[in-house]
Amino acid sequence: MNSTMQPTRRSRTQRAVVVVLAVALVASTGVLAVLAASPASAATTTSEPAATTAPGQDDGTHLDAVGALVLRRLLLADPVAQSKWLSGKPIADPVREQAVVDEAVSLARQEGVDPDLVTRVVRSQISASKVVQRGLITSWTHDPASAPTTAPDLATIRPQLDAIDTDLVAAIGAAQATAHDPRCAHLVVAERKRLSAGLDSLHRKGVRDALSGFCTA
Repeated sequence: MNSTMQPTRRSRTQRAVVVVLAVALVASTGVLAVLAASPASAATTTSEPAATTAPGQDDGTHLDAVGALVLRRLLLADPVAQSKWLSGKPIADPVREQAVVDEAVSLARQEGVDPDLVTRVVRSQISASKVVQRGLITSWTHDPASAPTTAPDLATIRPQLDAIDTDLVAAIGAAQATAHDPRCAHLVVAERKRLSAGLDSLHRKGVRDALSGFCTA
């Protein structure tokens, strides 16, 4: 009796297991189909498109390169002022200033950069440098004890200025779209704040003057 019933129970158990597995397979297939068709699943497997700048607008990143060069050039006004203080040379040097502008414009034309934009920006650098030089020399005049007693020769500083001016023309060329962008003034203000962090009031004024001629409008 027991020997004949044991296979029967085993068969029933096996059939039950098969049925459970079949149901589970069908259920899982249905879930996968629903997940594949659902928008949430597509959202998790498809990367979102990167944000793009609107046509005709620049995101201002090219202005960072201009700003970095502007700051480097402006900080060289300090040793220039020291040298002029000790040598007695005047702050303004119209012949040298015009030669700097002419060289930058010539390079701009060779590289296809807007010569009017380059003229404005380079003249702004010269003006900003003189603002800092004048402020320092005025301070030393009123407080001789704070005046420098040694300084580098201008002949060693000018090659550094010339190298910056050369790089500046290329940076201006890369940022021409920003100069014509309707948001240019806003972008310049943001760059000015970034560059002015940690500077004293005199050098902050220099940064403002140095970027003042960048925007076309």
